[in-house]
Amino acid sequence: MPMNAVEIENLTFSYSGGEPVLRGVSFSVQPGEIFVIAGPSGSGKTTLCNIMCGVIPSVVKGILSGQITIMDIDPREAGLPQTALRAGMVFQDADSQIICTTVEDELAFGLENLCRPPDEIRLRVDELIGEFGFNGLLDTNPSNMSGGQKKLLTIAAVLAPSPPVLILDEPFSSLDAGGRGLVHAAIEKQQKQGRTVIIVEHDLKLVMFADRWLLLNSGEAAVCGAPADIARDKKLLRELRLV
Repeated sequence: MPMNAVEIENLTFSYSGGEPVLRGVSFSVQPGEIFVIAGPSGSGKTTLCNIMCGVIPSVVKGILSGQITIMDIDPREAGLPQTALRAGMVFQDADSQIICTTVEDELAFGLENLCRPPDEIRLRVDELIGEFGFNGLLDTNPSNMSGGQKKLLTIAAVLAPSPPVLILDEPFSSLDAGGRGLVHAAIEKQQKQGRTVIIVEHDLKLVMFADRWLLLNSGEAAVCGAPADIARDKKLLRELRLV
């Protein structure tokens, strides 16, 4: 029986000295699934993603209990570098995540920090250039790119080490229709390649293509299921301020 890409059981977390942000959350994500985490502001969505990618508790401290497995590891035991090789996270603000002054350098940066051989880096960068349509843009400064192109660049850079799980925090935020279309196409391409994609989103109309939604409310799992089924529950969506 195949292993789940993500397994969360009775997960509870509070920032030091504060009330719990997550309370007994349990769910699993299957390999190759597009899985959406949604909920009102303050429901714990981003905190949950930061736990899955290892930022919590490696960088951001707090009190964390429950079981969490990303592919074959517990992020608390493996540490941030090993967790990042399994679950790469793209943050909401692309500008805050872009480091280098050319597209080519941005794609190579993570692999260089992993001390990968130069020929391996060249091959992977070339693959990403073709996959994400960056031909002719290698020397472009990311600051001169459109919002959609910047988001694609952050996704491509995070995918450079080929993590099997991709976590996207509000990937459609601040994008026009063209930018949203670019990101949507990139997400579906990742699924076709067998990658698991987890998306944090508040506008559920943008993620009807997902396999499942998990709705959080005040740090607890309110419902998990197929988008079409949950979308019919207008009362619940109004209660969670998602419509």
